[in-house]
Amino acid sequence: MAYVAEEFSNLATEMIKYEEKHNLDDNQMAVALHMTVERYHDLKSMWAEPNPDEVKLIQSFLIHNK
Repeated sequence: MAYVAEEFSNLATEMIKYEEKHNLDDNQMAVALHMTVERYHDLKSMWAEPNPDEVKLIQSFLIHNK
């Protein structure tokens, strides 16, 4: 079952919104974030809990690449 803590649900939602806004797919986002596509997909689909460094990395990317 997916990991569904509200803070990670919000992060996943922001990742999806960013992809839609910029017409990107999981592969492009994973490359931009310097992580594997599998890891990115697991985080986005909430099958895995991001570690604190991943949370910072993703939040920073989303904020600085509007």
